Formats: sequence, C-alpha cells, structure tokens
Amino acid sequence: MSYQITTLVENCVYGRKLQAEHGLSLYIETPQYKLLFDTGASDLFIRNARLLDIDLRQVNYLILSHGHSDHTGGLHYFLDYNTRATVVCKREIFYPKFKDERENGIKQEQTSWDMTRFRFIDQQTELVPGVILFPVIDLVDGADTHFGRFYVDRNRVREPDTFLDELAMALVDAEGFSLISACSHRGITNILRAVRAAFPDLPCHLLLGGFHIHNAEEQKYGVIADYLRKFLPHRIGVCHCTGVDKYALFYREFGERVFYNYTGSKFLSP
Repeated sequence: MSYQITTLVENCVYGRKLQAEHGLSLYIETPQYKLLFDTGASDLFIRNARLLDIDLRQVNYLILSHGHSDHTGGLHYFLDYNTRATVVCKREIFYPKFKDERENGIKQEQTSWDMTRFRFIDQQTELVPGVILFPVIDLVDGADTHFGRFYVDRNRVREPDTFLDELAMALVDAEGFSLISACSHRGITNILRAVRAAFPDLPCHLLLGGFHIHNAEEQKYGVIADYLRKFLPHRIGVCHCTGVDKYALFYREFGERVFYNYTGSKFLSP
C-alpha cells in the first residue's frame, strides 16, 4: 500500500510561512482515503494545510491518539471545517485530564458535539484497508511508561493517569508496517510490541512519533534504545515530546536512519 505522511503541526518548523506549536498533527493519504492523526493545540493545522495545498474538508477519518489538549485542541475547529469525517478514538478520551493542577484535556464546554460523528473503539481495528488501530497497549515493560504528574478524573475521583485513552496506528502491507504514535505515554516499546505481535513476520519500515522522554533521565532513553537495537526500524522519525536532546542520542547511536520530524515534512512509503 502506498501512502504519504505530511506533518501539519509539530514543535519545530523549517521553511517560510508555515508555523509550529507544541502539538502534533499528521495528514496521511492512501490511494483511497485521507486521514488525519491528531489536530495539534489550535486551528494551526488547518492554516498550515492550506499553505501545503491540502484540503482537510476531504478527510475521511480523524484519529485521536489521546485526550491531551496539544493533540485535541483543534478538534472543534476540525468539526466545523469538515462536516463529514468520522472521528475515531477511545471513550476514555473525554475524561477530564490534568498535569499537576493544570487542566490538560478536552474542555468540557466543547463536548456538545454531534456524537454520531464519533466512532469509539476498544479493540484492534482495521479502519480502512491497511490502516490498523491499536487501542490496547499492554505494559510489558513498566520502565517505558510516562505517567508522572498526569492525572485523570474518573467518576469525579482524581487518580494517576495511566492513559487508557491512548491508541496508535499502523500502516500495513505485505512488505512491512509503519507505526505512528503521538506521545507514547504507555511506552513506544510496548506499542511496538503490540504491533509486532499482530504482524510478527513483517519488518518495521518507519517508526514515527513522540516518545515522551524530553528532559527525562537518560535511563528512559536507554530502555527504548535497548529495544530498538534488537528490533531496529528502517527509519525512525522522532518529534514533539521526544525532545531534540534525546534525538541527538538516537542519531549518535543509529545514524542516518534517524531523522527529526518537523512541520511541513513529508514521508513517502517505500
């Protein structure tokens, strides 16, 4: 399956007119479908898409990786701009979220949307041919989790957030798979394990997303690097919450197969 991934929003930007923000939004085009993975924190993804000659009104599906505002902040803009796309996510995405005491989720006053446009999933789902969503991510390696300082309100009880709302996406064909994550709070190694368990005989063409290790102790990097040494993707695109500090460590170890993703970048399938 051929596809192209265009980054509409990321923390960094190179090039004129496009802008960056702390957030992530990816546009994926396959021969038959147009998909959006997250919306970033504002309407910037729409403005950048216009500059890149991408018509987001033609998007068939919006996939939301988890409920944090830097990934869902543009949701209400998208629903107004695109009147036909289905939004795919987990039900837990609407639970109020916090980082320490700061509200960090979908604002409750914005949840009076037409819920018939939402499709909630709780098991591995082939959304369209070759596009597989993974809403169940087992914590095989607890060292590669990123829950600190995050909280969620469940039934009016605040508790540590273990990100049961998180999902990842794989683009799969007979030659291999590409894995797209967002913040990987439940651990990029655990996410890779879930996809490899589903497709044990396929290599990983591309690993793209945030690993949530910016400013983390180097041990967190080491957990991920140890796993990648055993199961090394052909390309590794780090961005957003991975941090340029940890990108330097990945590049030092894995060389040219590692790149830092940025607003406006494009990736074509092999």
